[in-house]
Amino acid sequence: MTKRLRAGVVGLSGIASRLPERADQPGMGIRLPVSHAAAYHWIQETDLVAGCDLRPNRRAEFTRQWSEQAPGLRVYRDHREMLAAESLDIVSVVTSDDAHAQIVIDAVDAGVRGILCEKPIATTLADADRMIAATERAGIPLLVNHTRRWMSPWLQVSELIRQGTIGQVQRIVTSQGGPRAMLFRTGTHICDSILWFANTRPIAVHALPEPGLETYGPRYAGDGGHNPRTDPALSVLIEFENGARAFWNLCKTMPQVFDIDIYGEKGCIRGRTFPGDEMSVTIDIGNQRLVTEPLARVQHTHGWFAGCVAELAQLIRAGGAPSSGGREARMSLEVMLAALQSQANGGERIALPIADA
Repeated sequence: MTKRLRAGVVGLSGIASRLPERADQPGMGIRLPVSHAAAYHWIQETDLVAGCDLRPNRRAEFTRQWSEQAPGLRVYRDHREMLAAESLDIVSVVTSDDAHAQIVIDAVDAGVRGILCEKPIATTLADADRMIAATERAGIPLLVNHTRRWMSPWLQVSELIRQGTIGQVQRIVTSQGGPRAMLFRTGTHICDSILWFANTRPIAVHALPEPGLETYGPRYAGDGGHNPRTDPALSVLIEFENGARAFWNLCKTMPQVFDIDIYGEKGCIRGRTFPGDEMSVTIDIGNQRLVTEPLARVQHTHGWFAGCVAELAQLIRAGGAPSSGGREARMSLEVMLAALQSQANGGERIALPIADA
């Protein structure tokens, strides 16, 4: 029998530690894992054995929630203490964005076999490069939790694009609204999706800020997503190597939408993703006729968190290319940092690659 992989979680916020929750979308009527801890408990290849957090109240709540489901669970204050005391195969990094790099490097040095890091990968390219270098040098997988990579509607869209259903992608238009239309905190997911669906190299970025944020940048000055006012909304244009373009609109003062439209040579795919993922594909069948069909809902068996953990376990056991690895995550970070540099310079075109500001 294959030995189960021992997992520990660094940072015990809700997304790290909460119990499974009942899904509210069709096909998702079971209690699904919506946290790192829950996914490790859910997937048969992994065991949740440890967690750590600087805050005593979070440690106490983690113990209260999981002591029955995970007997023998141990909790630590410091990640280095946890790494020294436990023979961990997997570490989840669920801390403030700017703290990811050193924890990942310490986990590599402790001999873990795989790492799951929250998005964005980091807040500087230098930190992202340190993380990528450490994991690649050790030959271990680094997965970054861009959740759409494991959500069935988004996977269907990716497959339709790969199959050429709508032809080569020409334009991508996305909109995020509401107070949490935040470039780094929530915008990271859309940025990753844009690059995933464009499937070609971004070469330049232009960006304009919302009124009142003209002096923000060129560096990220957020606080890990706690205060939306520290994480700006921008209007972003991304140019791609093959001539495609993406228009990415973030606006805190419009309704809470989270939409994406992908236009190809032969058709388009439209997604209305809040409150539930509703996707449709429209194909040009000639003679000025368009045919639109909704994408069928797929029954969910374990949700995106468990999908991510299941992939990480498979990568540890058998190797392979990650769905959302360090280099893909770095590309999203570079686009976001380029947007900050552009808006700080009046919307100037910023050619990629860039250096940290």
